[in-house]
Parts: sequence; structure tokens; C-alpha cells
Amino acid sequence: MASTEDLPKGAIGDVARVQVDGVVALKIIKHCQEEGIGTELVKGFLVGLVVGDTLEVTNSFPLPKAIITSKNQSSQYQRDMLSNLRKVNADYHQVGWYQSTYLGPHFSQVFLESHFQYQLEIEESVVLIYDPLKTTLGNLSLRGFRLTREMLDLLKNNDVFTPESLQAAGLKHGDMFEELPVVLRQSNLVNGLLHSLAPDDPPYDLLHLSATQHLESHMYLLIDSLESLQQETYKMLGYERNYTKQQQMKQQFLLKRKEENARRAKEGEELLPEDDKSIEKELNVKPTHAPPRQQALLTAEQVESQCEEIIDVSGQAFSKLYLSQMLNQQ
Repeated sequence: MASTEDLPKGAIGDVARVQVDGVVALKIIKHCQEEGIGTELVKGFLVGLVVGDTLEVTNSFPLPKAIITSKNQSSQYQRDMLSNLRKVNADYHQVGWYQSTYLGPHFSQVFLESHFQYQLEIEESVVLIYDPLKTTLGNLSLRGFRLTREMLDLLKNNDVFTPESLQAAGLKHGDMFEELPVVLRQSNLVNGLLHSLAPDDPPYDLLHLSATQHLESHMYLLIDSLESLQQETYKMLGYERNYTKQQQMKQQFLLKRKEENARRAKEGEELLPEDDKSIEKELNVKPTHAPPRQQALLTAEQVESQCEEIIDVSGQAFSKLYLSQMLNQQ
């Protein structure tokens, strides 16, 4: 969670921050606890409004697990809920969606396509990622993401993410998503109520020194992501080898063809074609195409995310260890 002093300026779509009401955060947590059995993901929708450069999320409603796989039922349920909110004079403008995740955000193809549809219809829409496992370490893990302008333009143009198009757009894996700071908003009455309900004894369980389980889980996920990234690299290297081999064959054939045409010109015979299509046809060579780089970008983004999560968890663990060391010395 971010404080109001850490908010950046000039985010895409004139939205620089996401302000989430406390009741929305509680609804997301409750939904995850009730339907997020094991490592199952839960999803839901966010409603609110844009005030200046702040996207205020004032309400949310979950997507039932029974219809989460049906696109038609999900869309109809979404329309019915927004209509009901409008009837009771509540905020009914959809501003994005939320999803639970475990051990950091997971940037997958499904995640990318889902949020692209939201942001294509509503430019200011965001996705909130809630991590229940990280929350157990003592800090509420609620992060807001959205597509960058460059990534949105590429997806609008139905680009296949070739190396040439990515180079022309200047797009790297870190330029796919941008993270907006999330601020939790509570009224003064709620803050007073929470203060009165706070237990007299401090929560000593949050000072638990062991973070081995979380670090091991992050490391396993990082290894899986690195293996996927290695496979994408092998695909690109294979394309480059085949492309280089074909170019060498075409150059050698072209040199022989030019020598043949020089001889034919002297003897007054008809010249043979020297264009690429004719050469490829005679060599029986199919043109090679670079593999799409979309999955490689997503995997690289996932690797970076896992590294950030490991740094965060290990940093908290070291802080607790230094604190316990100082207490023991005293």
C-alpha cells in the first residue's frame, strides 16, 4: 500500500492513483476467504468514479464461481448487478475488476487479454491484485495495474509482437504494465471504531522470524518462469539460425544466377529472374517468420515480478532479524 506522499504524477489516462474504500478491501478479502479454496483464484468487478487524477473505487461485487468460466453468463450477471446498483442509487460505473493471486501477480496471456478488453472499453479501468499469502506476513497486499499506452496501441492494432514491431514501438517487458499506487480510505468514524476494537496486546505473531516457506515458494515460481523464458529464447535462436541459413543459401544461389545471367547476356539469351520469390521457389525454401514475442514479454515481466517479491520478503525478514538481535543485546 502506498501513502499519499508517494503518489506519482502524469499516469496514463490522467489517473495517477487508486483510492479504495475500506469496505471494498473487506469485500475482496471476504470473497477470497469464502471461495478461494486452496490456490483457486477469485474474480470480481469494481465500481466507482474518477475524480481529478484519482480513481475512487467505492464498491465491488464478486463473480460467482459457478459462472466464472461462462463468458455469456458472466456478462449477463455483470449487467444485472450494475442495473441493480443503479436502481438503489449507488455508484454503478464500472472502473475495472479484481483478482486474487498467490505469491505475487501472475502476468499470463489470459490476464493480458482480460484486462485489454476492460481498458479498451473504459480507458481508466484498473485491475486490483490481492495476495492473501503475502497479507499474512503483516501488510495488506493490494496492488493496482493497468496497460501502458504503448502496449494498448499494439493490442489495438492486432499486432503479432514481432521483433521489428517491438523495436519500432520501443517496447520492453517492463513497459507492458504500469503499477498505480493504491491508497486505502477510511472515514474518521471507522478509524475510531477500529482503534476502540484493537486488542490491548500487540500482535506478536506478525514478528515471526521465519520466512523460509514463502521464500521457497517464490524461488520455485521463479525457476518455473526462468525455464519458460529459456524455452522462448530457444525458439528465437532457432528462428535466427534458420533465417541465417536461408539467407546464405539465397546469396550463394544469387551469385551463381548473376554469373549465369552475365553469360546469357553475352550470348544474347533470355535472362533468368533474380528476385527473392523466384529464388525461394527454385530452392524450394519457405519464408521463415519470427515467433511472436508476446509470451516472452509476459514471462520476462513475471520473472521481474518474482524477483521483486523475493527482495520484499527477504527485506522484511532481515528487518525482523536485526530487530530481534538488538532486543537480545539489550
